[in-house]
Amino acid sequence: MIDVKQVRANPERLKEIIRQRKVDPSKADVDAWLKLDEKRRDLQAKLEALQAEQNKSSTLWNVDKEAARNQGRELREKLRAIEEELSEVSEKGQAIFDWFPNWIDPNMPVGESDADNVLECAWVPNSGYIDKNKLQDNAKCAELMPKKLLYAKDADFTPVGYADLGERLGIDTPQGGKVSGSRFAYILGDVAVMQMALAHLLTEKLLNDGFQPIIPPLLVRERALYGTSHFPEGRDQVYVIKTHNVEDEHQLHLVGSSEPANFSYFMDKTINEAELPIKVFAYTPCFRSEAGSWGKDVKGIKRVHQFDKIEMNAVCTPEQSDSIYQQFKDVNEWLLQTLKLPYRIIDKCTGDAGYLATYRQRDVEVWLPASREFLETMTDTNTTDYQARRLNIRYKSEQGKPQYCHTVNDTCCAMGRMLIAIIENYQQADGSILIPEALRAFMKKEYILPMFREKQAVRS
Repeated sequence: MIDVKQVRANPERLKEIIRQRKVDPSKADVDAWLKLDEKRRDLQAKLEALQAEQNKSSTLWNVDKEAARNQGRELREKLRAIEEELSEVSEKGQAIFDWFPNWIDPNMPVGESDADNVLECAWVPNSGYIDKNKLQDNAKCAELMPKKLLYAKDADFTPVGYADLGERLGIDTPQGGKVSGSRFAYILGDVAVMQMALAHLLTEKLLNDGFQPIIPPLLVRERALYGTSHFPEGRDQVYVIKTHNVEDEHQLHLVGSSEPANFSYFMDKTINEAELPIKVFAYTPCFRSEAGSWGKDVKGIKRVHQFDKIEMNAVCTPEQSDSIYQQFKDVNEWLLQTLKLPYRIIDKCTGDAGYLATYRQRDVEVWLPASREFLETMTDTNTTDYQARRLNIRYKSEQGKPQYCHTVNDTCCAMGRMLIAIIENYQQADGSILIPEALRAFMKKEYILPMFREKQAVRS
């Protein structure tokens, strides 16, 4: 959440950000909140005045007990009425306040949709970064990507989409659908080993870079999701566990990212400034309903209900968050350059930036040669103190009083999408996949061969 004092001081600026971020103004109604806030403060003043009067009235008992009793009854009734009204007004105000987005970085591009996102850079194996003078817009960037497969012995064949290749290699969505329904898959054999190799490669990198590994709960209470601003905005993306079979009957939710659980580890804590920044990473399954995307990307594993991901998170001081935002991008680029995958980085505009906590956000997208399009594989977000305020994460210097931390998060590696990128870019004419050099030592082979050529023919 943002600072209440800043809302009172800058209501028109907040209205403009709400418009730019495309937040529903009927939910994030600044004028309605200001009226409720004024009423809440007035009621609070009245409540405190009555409480002071109640304290003074205790001296009346020594003079007139009956009068004191009557006065006490009257004061209690007034207090009860004001407390009830105050509770109602506070609740209504908080419901609006929860929809206020974060303030935005002055350098965030202002735009209406993904068409207004700004290219930061683009990189191609064996060539390096594309000249920025050539990166005029998103469409032009696609034209500058490799026209042929970079790693195929015979690069003249027409590349096949990953979903068709994956069915032969060990990505079994038909059986996943039988067992769990649409948007589930089995990942088998060498493709599964490749995912393990990716996790191993990245884990070594993050440990060497000073990240602490964390294995968090995958089921969390509402405060963790509210605290990271996945609620109220993203409630329709979250699976809910019914309370009747949950210990203590507390509502639990399956995480769509380890981010809520990771940051909630620091909830209600005050950290010594000398300990900051604290950088953590988690390798976990994630679960999303994908509400609103039914009928889109139904083939393959691009958009699924369950996927594995390595997430990077940092808790830091306000002075450190911009630097860590850049450090996370550096890790993203290290991974893609190590795997020798062509990619671009997008500075997201106000109308396309994700969730309410966002102060600044970028996407990293890998080039898919078969479909001739980019696939988002990482998202990096600086949320400043928005999440820390909700989760009550503070730090304290030796001289100063506690103040709110900043938080930064990054989808370091969405495993399924990284497999997609490797399969499409490293495919061969015979349907096999050349394994990226950085993964061969772990996998102990050079190629992934089709598993289900005959079985797929029988199925079809």
